[in-house]
Amino acid sequence: MTTIASGNWNESPWQPVREGISRVVFAMEADSVCCTIGRVENGNEVKPHTHPNEQIALVLEGECDYYVDGVPYRLKPGSWVTVPSNVEHYIHVYDSPVPCLQMDIFTPDRPEYTESYSQFIKDVK
Repeated sequence: MTTIASGNWNESPWQPVREGISRVVFAMEADSVCCTIGRVENGNEVKPHTHPNEQIALVLEGECDYYVDGVPYRLKPGSWVTVPSNVEHYIHVYDSPVPCLQMDIFTPDRPEYTESYSQFIKDVK
């Protein structure tokens, strides 16, 4: 049986990730995709990284430079960039008028995010 889920990330607790970055993981019931909302503050800790997942990064509020394979993409509300599998990337927020709210969509699923966020929710309660 297919699980249908619904919610509101504005009502979910924000999990600290590292200096200047917190997130909400949502739609954890999906089988082959992982969705997060990240809140990234000016002066966030920059952490270039790669992963085997494909990713779409969308900006909902604020502004950032999103580096993919060494190329900066200036993103503002409504902007998005794709990140191919195993390509180095990172977000840098340094002059945004408000924290950058960014949605990430990953495929395939990232069970480590679901597990970490599920444990975070248990610890918060």
